[in-house]
Amino acid sequence: MANIDVRNWKNEKVRTLELDEAVFGYPLKEHLVYEALCAYRAGGRAGTHKTKNRSEVSGGTKKLWKQKHTGRARMGDNRSPLWRHGGTVQGPVPRDYSWDLPKRMRKNALRSLLAQTHREGRLVCVEAFAISSHRTADLEAALASGLGIGGRTLLVPEEGERNLELAARNNPRLKVVRALGMSVVDLMDHDTVVVSEPALLRLVEVLAP
Repeated sequence: MANIDVRNWKNEKVRTLELDEAVFGYPLKEHLVYEALCAYRAGGRAGTHKTKNRSEVSGGTKKLWKQKHTGRARMGDNRSPLWRHGGTVQGPVPRDYSWDLPKRMRKNALRSLLAQTHREGRLVCVEAFAISSHRTADLEAALASGLGIGGRTLLVPEEGERNLELAARNNPRLKVVRALGMSVVDLMDHDTVVVSEPALLRLVEVLAP
């Protein structure tokens, strides 16, 4: 059975929380993480690229010269792709790059990374994000001097914490994401994950098979 220490903001151990082995004993499966990462990035592509074809560029439809006996190549109008300022042939058009990743694969990829984060000692559980100040400096001091955490840090409350969000948004090394909104990319992009006890219990409830 996997365990994790629940700490307060003075880095004092409050209690030990037993974790579901089905979630935190899950092995690291790189292929699942790769598929989830590809799906996430594909969904983030704008897909707004566009070129004009011959029906959309400016110009006329009049035949430039007669078909035969001019010594020149056959030509229709001046919007032909063969001409400068003509239309583009088979150019990019707006499209949706996203594709659906099966729900079970998404859950298993997140379970795999979360378990690996815990095994590497990069998962920190606190009682709650009871932050009275919205100042960035106060949050940085609490993390550094209180919990001894530095670098890129992911803060995971169960629900929205207004003061926490305000304090973290001016620091590019900090990111706040709700428990059920956490993605594989969030876990991969941060060195340490600080999660509240209610958020961790909620994650275990959702990710359990």
